Amino acid sequence: MKQKIAIALLLLGTSLGAAAQNALPDTLLFVFKLHGQTRKYEMTFTPRNDSLVLDWRILRNLRWQQGSFTLMPQALEKGTQLSFLMPEDGRHVALPVHETAYLISRQAYRQLKASRSFDYNRTRYELLDSDSRAAGYPLLHVHDRQEGAEMWILDHPALPLVWRMKDNPLEINWEINK
Repeated sequence: MKQKIAIALLLLGTSLGAAAQNALPDTLLFVFKLHGQTRKYEMTFTPRNDSLVLDWRILRNLRWQQGSFTLMPQALEKGTQLSFLMPEDGRHVALPVHETAYLISRQAYRQLKASRSFDYNRTRYELLDSDSRAAGYPLLHVHDRQEGAEMWILDHPALPLVWRMKDNPLEINWEINK
């Protein structure tokens, strides 16, 4: 049933042309790679009150595991740290007011757009280019000169998602597949 709905939505989106290119899908597939392992999480970002709830789920051992992270309004506006909490089945976590998950704060986004750099997790990221695109939007490719981490951030002021993150090979890497 879900496949039929997904195919119908895909056909509808294709028929809408350019307007559909600038719409983010309801569910994104995050592909994480760590220590030779790959995990694929389905994630949805849902506004609730002034917060943003990230509901996640993954099929593990033939059963769905799920949980959520809630991003507080203060974090969405002025957060300064990216949370790297691992999802735990059945756990619903309200992140601290200075942490975001899988996106940067609006303040960091504005700083990046205005000065071509921003600070997050006590690290300065500098804009390299905006040549790549995803979901009809440019991706802002940033780089940390000290440790070499890279991020590709969706150039979308309302939802500046970290579309892709590449750290050194011993750390976490992820990419969103629509």
